[in-house]
Amino acid sequence: MTMSHDNKLENMLRESYSLSTRAPEWRKAFHLGTRLTFKKGTVICMGGEKSDLLYFIEKGEVRLMRTLADGREKIIFYLQTGALVGETPFFDKLPSLSSIVAGTNCVLYAFNRETVIQDILPNHPLLTLSLLQSLSCKVRMLSNQSVELSLKELPARICRFLHMRIPTDTSGQLDRWVHPALNQQELASLLGVHRVTLNKALRELEKEGILGPYSKNEVCILDRGRLEALSRSLDE
Repeated sequence: MTMSHDNKLENMLRESYSLSTRAPEWRKAFHLGTRLTFKKGTVICMGGEKSDLLYFIEKGEVRLMRTLADGREKIIFYLQTGALVGETPFFDKLPSLSSIVAGTNCVLYAFNRETVIQDILPNHPLLTLSLLQSLSCKVRMLSNQSVELSLKELPARICRFLHMRIPTDTSGQLDRWVHPALNQQELASLLGVHRVTLNKALRELEKEGILGPYSKNEVCILDRGRLEALSRSLDE
């Protein structure tokens, strides 16, 4: 069975900011890990520190964030339920340049170095495969972000982000209301622009009748066709 055009587009839209590859197989290894809970805003792994833990997100959303020398923060991408996080500092044994922060109240399972190296990797091939898939997906996300930051227009990148956040109702139809869950400062950080620049682009999309006013809680998609066309333009 071939993937439909809509599903292909949806996958492409999710490959810049949100991890599309899940690793549910790791739930079978919970007995090898430690269950941890974090409140929204808690730093799970601080940038500049080494980490001997690999995490699986059982519930909630976490953000990978970088703090610049002048104090500004940049959201690199976010990861949701079913994803792995923390692979880079775990395997290269160097201090992490980015922080892992709980974007919502979270439940994570942490696996220590000895367990992963001596038990999981040698004895659980499906977990090893899912780990490689997770790393590959993150390389793809960072590559896409690099291209978009240097070559693509901001309104199109805003439309891509909002499109991937449109919820699906029980009939399988996409709703016209989006719940971004990021305020303008956080969205500007994710897209790599100044908040004033983001605000100007949002106003342009409002004037063109594509979006209603932006808020963290909800945005109305006024012209679904044009929003999807702008999102698709990033892949041309």
